[in-house]
Amino acid sequence: MIKRCLLILCLAGCGLFCFAKPNIHSLSFPKSADVYGLYEVSFQLGAYDNPYDPEVIDVYADFKGPDGRIRRVIGFYCEGYSFIKDREKGYEVSSRNRDGDCWKIRFTPDMVGQWTYVIHAIDKKGETQLSSYNNNALAFECQKKDGEGFISVANTKYLKRDVFVRGQKKTRAFFPVGPNVAWYNSVDYGKYKKPYGIYDYEKYIKALSGNANYLRIWLNRYQFLSLYGPEHAGTMDGKPHMYFDNTLNQKDAAELDHIVQYAQEHGISLMACIFNYRNFEHKKGTASGTKENPAMPSDWANNPYNTVLGLHSKYDFFTDARAIRIEKNLIRYIVARWGYATNIMCWELWNEVANMADGNDLTPKIEKDIVQWHIQMTDYIRSIDPYQHPVSTSLGSVKDRPTLVNVFQHLDIVQDHNYQNIQKAKSKEQFSYILYQKADEARNSFPNKPYYMGEFGFSQSNPKAQYNNKDPHGVDLHNSLWSSAFSGAMGPASFWYWETLDQNNWYNLFKPVTTFFNNLPVLSDSFTAKTTGTTKGQSLSFPNHLETYYMVNADEDTLMGWVQDTAFCYQSLRRLTDEVGKNGHFVDDGKSDSNGYIYTLDPSKRPAPSYISNRIVLPIENHPRGTRFQVRWYDTETGLELTDEATEVTVRRPWFRGRRIVIEFPSSIRDIWDVKVNNTYGDAVFVLTKIND
Repeated sequence: MIKRCLLILCLAGCGLFCFAKPNIHSLSFPKSADVYGLYEVSFQLGAYDNPYDPEVIDVYADFKGPDGRIRRVIGFYCEGYSFIKDREKGYEVSSRNRDGDCWKIRFTPDMVGQWTYVIHAIDKKGETQLSSYNNNALAFECQKKDGEGFISVANTKYLKRDVFVRGQKKTRAFFPVGPNVAWYNSVDYGKYKKPYGIYDYEKYIKALSGNANYLRIWLNRYQFLSLYGPEHAGTMDGKPHMYFDNTLNQKDAAELDHIVQYAQEHGISLMACIFNYRNFEHKKGTASGTKENPAMPSDWANNPYNTVLGLHSKYDFFTDARAIRIEKNLIRYIVARWGYATNIMCWELWNEVANMADGNDLTPKIEKDIVQWHIQMTDYIRSIDPYQHPVSTSLGSVKDRPTLVNVFQHLDIVQDHNYQNIQKAKSKEQFSYILYQKADEARNSFPNKPYYMGEFGFSQSNPKAQYNNKDPHGVDLHNSLWSSAFSGAMGPASFWYWETLDQNNWYNLFKPVTTFFNNLPVLSDSFTAKTTGTTKGQSLSFPNHLETYYMVNADEDTLMGWVQDTAFCYQSLRRLTDEVGKNGHFVDDGKSDSNGYIYTLDPSKRPAPSYISNRIVLPIENHPRGTRFQVRWYDTETGLELTDEATEVTVRRPWFRGRRIVIEFPSSIRDIWDVKVNNTYGDAVFVLTKIND
């Protein structure tokens, strides 16, 4: 009888064990947080075959704010890692810390007052809800503190950012100003390369801090930071360890934790790009790796969607049900772990997805599949991201692909990439004008979406010629930043070549643009971009040789723009010192004067004014003759006002022409009487505001 009772109790206990709900324990949670600061809860939950699949284990918390509204935030599994820098070579050395393995929930409160929350954990055995722990309610007090909040779409052209200043919540404009730093560099170390990892990003972020406010980063490229795919830094049985589906690269996730936090501390916001075409190429790399490093494979031959999941075609990525489940789980993890960060400017689904194409194999059917995939994933992000970060993507080679370009109808930000050959010297190739044209085209195609040039750079037909050797002081970068800032885009174009940026120490070129735009309010989307330039055939010309790009709002009570003497455009400066060959294109291996202005910025070699008039004519339609405007000029090397140049002008109306405002380019910069230019780039920025009598 006793044995029978023991057997019954044993079976009952086994049943309780087999059907036990998720066990949330070892909970750690703070009692306070700052507004827009990170509130992080950590706990133990037990082992699961796939902690990244909500069908296996779904963890989330419902946070109730002082206003009574509930925000749902997804939890995530996290493994412990720590990093140190190699003393000799400076590369990253990581170490696994199993004591740091746990589950976490990261939340960013946006309101002062008391918050309460309930943690939910659901698996196939049932659901556990936790609203208190050790007789303590799950709650915290959100305190006032100055800080920057989330970035969002302000209107059809620009972004905004909520901030807390002296206890008050306000809204400011956010103009992203900064380059790409898509991946970290590596150093040769014996047979293999060792990645600099987080320390490479620290170098760039620290250098950008105080100069820029933004950079673009890739989250998945196998040779570098990548949450899935073959690991570059370690091998198993001579082959890279593969991360996929039920295993994500937690070491690289810990790297990204550090990068996001370090960027936030230094005032840098991020565009986070999730997928990229390079992992789907057929041509770069082999099954054993790449030429640069046999332990760093990168292409479709090594892509786990091919090698693990067994997709027949790389385009099945967009339609295969198994693939879509894994993709959603990856995106879910990214939103859960880094969505808290107020410095995530937006999620970018793909880098140049059209460049997956091998020849003409990107058929209209596949294009439709890609568009539908973007719609599906964007809707999914919007359903799980409590902070509603904007969503974008980039397409790449989209000539004659109107179906694919249509993907932006469903996204928040239209993005473009553009590269130009610096050997082409004709004015039609001038990058400033091309960036203006690209923004104008996007505005016509997508009038209700902010537009951004997410990548741009300079190339050449001769691969041996280094463009930075032809422009060591970044004159064309300076010009491109200022001209594109007034092109109608949501911010100036983002430079691609971050290693060149660092080699030439061009970081300070971003600062004046950041300074100027950070002092502006949220701009109305009624601003329209204009230029005084005209084209005829292959020629681009500006009145009085003053290249002008500007914006004017619908009421025409505010105009702002950038003006430069055309003698200081990159092509003109190169003509002073470099050999020009066939069809007016530069000969990169030809003769050049290394002592010329573009190479030295020597004031004694600075070009003279290219014309004898400083007049700039801006048409005005909405205001009668005599309407008064205040004119303020700003220095392009500081972003600050040239206070001695503030003037007042009135609307004119010559009998044979329409109404216009005529302003004078500052004589302190372009002195036509003494025939000299007094600043480095021969340019300035203006703001005109209507004076209300």
